[in-house]
Amino acid sequence: MRFQALRSVFSQQTNKLFSLLGKEALKAEIERIRDQMDRSLFSFGEGGLRSTMDNFFIDVNSSIAKSAEQVAEIQAMMAAMYKKFSEEHGLGQVTPPPFSTLKYHKELARLEKSFREHFNTIGKLLTTSQGRLTRKFFETVASRVVYVFEVANRDVENWLKAVMAPMETQVREHQLQLRRRLESIKRIHNATTTLEDRIQELEEMNRQLTEQITELNGKLRQVYGALQAEMQVFAKAA
Repeated sequence: MRFQALRSVFSQQTNKLFSLLGKEALKAEIERIRDQMDRSLFSFGEGGLRSTMDNFFIDVNSSIAKSAEQVAEIQAMMAAMYKKFSEEHGLGQVTPPPFSTLKYHKELARLEKSFREHFNTIGKLLTTSQGRLTRKFFETVASRVVYVFEVANRDVENWLKAVMAPMETQVREHQLQLRRRLESIKRIHNATTTLEDRIQELEEMNRQLTEQITELNGKLRQVYGALQAEMQVFAKAA
């Protein structure tokens, strides 16, 4: 029951973690920026695209940072449960593997720097051709950001499996041992019940034999009495 409760909480925490790394929300934000770029050439100016992209990188970095906090919370929870299960049920003490989001922050910082350099180079020229070039460059950056989140999702999924797998394995082994002990107890109980039944049968047989012996002794006394009486008659006759 405690393990099932842990699985339930673990599932809730996992869903929260994946929501922070959600690719659908990220793609929706990228689509919103595309629409803004398509609607007006002014979106390439200082107050348009630059501000939008600043907020975009702030948001994606914030999502990664919050996911790191969630990872730390899951890790702490699992470490506490491994310790508790070890103390209460004799399971092996396991330290959940660490997980770092630093590489995602570094890649996002590199992409942000690349975009800023591009923007500083051509972003101030509000021409149609430069706008198309900026749009194309944005698509490249956006696709890379999506890729970072895809890698993060895959890495997190593998990490979560590595965190929970030892617990699941140990609990299954522990349950198997308990089942074996239960079967042994059942066999002993059945053997004890059979032995008790056999003892009762033997006691009943002993009672019946005792009655038969008593009955035979009574008949023997009668026979001896009759023989004795006849011997006395023969003695008087002689």
